[in-house]
Amino acid sequence: MKYNKIILSSITAASLMGAVSAQAANIEANVALSTDYVFRGFSQTLEEPAISGGFDYGFDNGFYLGTWGSNVDFGGDATAEIDLYGGYAFETAGGAEVDLAYVFYYYSGETDLNYSEFQASVSFSDISLGLIYSPDYFGSDSDAFVFNADYSIGIAENWGVDFHVGYTTTDEDDIAAPGDDYIDYSVALTTSGAGVDFALTFFGTDVDDVDIADERVVFSISKSF
Repeated sequence: MKYNKIILSSITAASLMGAVSAQAANIEANVALSTDYVFRGFSQTLEEPAISGGFDYGFDNGFYLGTWGSNVDFGGDATAEIDLYGGYAFETAGGAEVDLAYVFYYYSGETDLNYSEFQASVSFSDISLGLIYSPDYFGSDSDAFVFNADYSIGIAENWGVDFHVGYTTTDEDDIAAPGDDYIDYSVALTTSGAGVDFALTFFGTDVDDVDIADERVVFSISKSF
């Protein structure tokens, strides 16, 4: 499930953000179509549609492995993103769910964007808090930290609303935005029917003068197998 990254991006813009959970001793696949691929508030497809999908395998002991991919367009050689990840998820005696993960982001073509992330999240009730660290964010020589907070609420049968806010900080120029510290946020209306999930998500950031970080509404449809 990125780990259904497109769906997490469409619903929470937190891509990952430590929310990579897996079913015990189970193989799952997912596919999604979206009017845009938004990751931490930034379009990864120059505001064009995206198709994505992945596979996950969870072990009985809480460990999991998976991969996920999507088309991307940064205006250069990269045309696809492939993520490889693994982690360990468990529940504490107090009922909180903890997830620790490593993710490697690979981009096709002649590009130096590849990078790694170490992620940790804790969820309790309908609230999730996450911390992400990258030593080479988007292929740079600089590290980055991402902090995420998410809240989900059911409003009717098969209907829900997901709220997200994230803060990204790095000292590398031009990776994300002028100043390289920024806030992203989103609100998603979600529903499901006939085995298919739908999300209509409003995304925004506090980044000025960067078109791919402007406010936008994204529609996505996904299915898991």
